[in-house]
Amino acid sequence: MIRGSFSLFDMDSIIRKSGAERVGEDASIKLSEKLEDTGKDILLRAKQLSYHAGRKSITREDIMLAAMHVRS
Repeated sequence: MIRGSFSLFDMDSIIRKSGAERVGEDASIKLSEKLEDTGKDILLRAKQLSYHAGRKSITREDIMLAAMHVRS
């Protein structure tokens, strides 16, 4: 199985900070996959926004606006 780009340790930490006492490895893997997929969707939308504005660079504002419109 191919794992996401985020470390399982970091995913475990995020899940524990949300209140879980125990975390299965499969939960950490799934969170990593979902975050990566959502991130790709946000970046695609941000790229479209920067292109529409006549820019080649993606700005913080592009990311923020794109994140408001992307749902996982």
